[in-house]
Amino acid sequence: MQFIFSDPYYDSEDWDEKKYLNEVTDLLCSFDSSLVVEYANIGHGADWPGVLVELFNHVDWKILIGGSAAGTFLLGDKINKNLDAWVSIFNKTAQLIKKIKPTRIDEQASLVLVLNSMVEKGYDISSIEINLQVTPFTKGPCRSNLKLETTPDALYLITIKTNDKVFVVGMKSNSKIEFEHEFSTAWHNF
Repeated sequence: MQFIFSDPYYDSEDWDEKKYLNEVTDLLCSFDSSLVVEYANIGHGADWPGVLVELFNHVDWKILIGGSAAGTFLLGDKINKNLDAWVSIFNKTAQLIKKIKPTRIDEQASLVLVLNSMVEKGYDISSIEINLQVTPFTKGPCRSNLKLETTPDALYLITIKTNDKVFVVGMKSNSKIEFEHEFSTAWHNF
């Protein structure tokens, strides 16, 4: 899961890209001791430096969203056996985003935010179908091996089907929810 945090020290007289990088590392190591932190630049036409953070690299995200960014995946047993661990990751990620407010998030983080919201609202997520589609907008200014730095601007379309409802959420990579819809799956409501 990747996040980009804007460097608040950029344009100051004594700016050093390592200063904020070190601060973010110190702050986030309590969320995930195996985090990876790197300098990033997502400015279009001008520098917009930041810190790209990869969290929870030990998590098998394929359980939630599969090997690609599109497709439907049934969680069933896979999530049931570790539901408490998944809910813990959802909660930690939501807390992190509220606390530090990243400039950009990847599709894994967007899905985690939506699932965390469902858990907080009392929905049962132990047996759900997920469809995640990524629509990239403008490419980032840097050629990089870091997915989020390469394509920082995107729309994530998340569809989650429970036993009796379908939720459709459109979230931008700036973590802003652009739309949310809830539908009943009952035949008489179709």
